[in-house]
Formats: sequence, structure tokens, C-alpha cells
Amino acid sequence: MNEMKEKNPGKLVFIGAGNMAEAMIRGILKTGIYRNDEIAVTDIDSGRLEYFQRELGITGSGNNKQAASSAKVIVLAVKPQIAAAVLNELTGNLPDNILLISIVTGFTTEKISAALGEAVRIIRVVPNTPALVGSGASAYCCGKGTTDEDAHLAESILKSIGIAIQLEEPLMNAVTALSGSGPAYVFYLVEALLKAGREIGLTEEVAHKLVIATVTGSAHILLETGIEPDELRRRVTSRGGTTEAAMEILNKKRTQQTIIAAVKAAHKRAKELSA
Repeated sequence: MNEMKEKNPGKLVFIGAGNMAEAMIRGILKTGIYRNDEIAVTDIDSGRLEYFQRELGITGSGNNKQAASSAKVIVLAVKPQIAAAVLNELTGNLPDNILLISIVTGFTTEKISAALGEAVRIIRVVPNTPALVGSGASAYCCGKGTTDEDAHLAESILKSIGIAIQLEEPLMNAVTALSGSGPAYVFYLVEALLKAGREIGLTEEVAHKLVIATVTGSAHILLETGIEPDELRRRVTSRGGTTEAAMEILNKKRTQQTIIAAVKAAHKRAKELSA
């Protein structure tokens, strides 16, 4: 970590102070990649800026141009619908030799470079919401001109909030569909299990405790044993038992094929947004 800090003494500026920016900053501070006096955030919401100052000791500003002018690394963490306007605002106002890390959904490195109208080292990241509790799954790709040092810095930041995988950019839309949107698929399943629990007579409190423990416990089994999910499913499914009765319904309703179709629909939409 000390070596990383010596190589990156300049300011780390987050353009956008939303939940993902907060998660990343908390991870960065926890692992010591940067100190809080080496980080700044910008946002149009003064309440969020006050929150970052109060809770994390991070200086905030409503002026993107001014904040960017002192940066060595910028993390673009704004919503896709305002990203073009923010990039336009930054055009011509970026320091030389800046590294731009973008977590904006649907914005390729080429699209960002074209919007800025100049050659900038860009790393594109697809994180997901479990980063908020330090259990994120992020993938990143490196744009033209980026260095091994750039990739190492990006990976260090991402590993502070979970796992990080480097991929080629054409695969980033697949990551968006699978892990980027993935938490919603899990939450959808949890919603269904909670509703089922209530319908078969359990209280909401009991159903909630049982379902959350079941989901987290199942994930731990996958992580700790390394056994493939189909094998684990077979081990739980006794012939003529309760689980087999449930599996028969899921297979009859083509649940697995429906989930695959849903991910493919998300993938198609991700490609449309990246065009």
C-alpha cells in the first residue's frame, strides 16, 4: 500500500457522491490506498457533500471543473443520464496525464474519449451493489494508453470493496447483465421466498430470518466447498422428498430457462446503451 501511495500522490476526485462512490471511498480509506485529505468529491446535492465531510472527513464541492483541476485520478460516478453533460463540462479542463476511472453504465472508453474530445487514459468499471457492504463483484477494462500501474491502482480500489476481474471491453456488457444486474435477480428470488413463507403460515419475521439465513448460508457453501451448484442441488434433492416436489414445479415452469432469457435481455439492453 505504501508503494501505491508513493506512486499516486495526487488528488483522487470522485465526480458524483452517490452510494457507489461512498462504498468505494469507505473501502479506499479502510485499506489505506489514500488518506481522506487526498480525496475530494463533487455533487449538486449539498446534503450529500455535508454527509461525506461529517462521516468520512472528505472535502466536497459543487464545482466539477475546479475539483478536477487538482486531480491526478478522477472517478466518474454519476448517473448515465447526466454523464454526457458532466463530460462536456470537463472537456478542456482536465489536467495533463489524468487517469479517468468510470463506473457509468453504458459508457464505453471510446464513448467517453469521444465526449471529452481528447486522448485520456480511461478505465471502465462495472461494479455491483454488494460493494456497499464490501462484498462487491467488479470487472474492469483498460482503454487506450493505460499502463500497468493504472490497472494496478484500479484493481486495488476495486478489491477494497470486493473482488475485481480484468476483462476485455467487449465482455463488459455481459458483466453488466450478469453481476451488475445480478443482485436484483437474487432479491427477486428472496421476495418470492418471503411471500411463499407467509402463504404457508409463517410470520413475516420468521420467514425473513429463515430466508436470509438460507440464502447467505447457501452462498457460503458455494464459496467454502468449491462444489458445483448442480452437484449441491442434487445432494439436497432426495428422491420422493420435499425438494424434489419443488424442483418438479420449477422445471415444469422452465424457471432456469426463464432466468437465462432474463439475463440475455439485460445483455441486449446493455449493448444498446453502449452503442
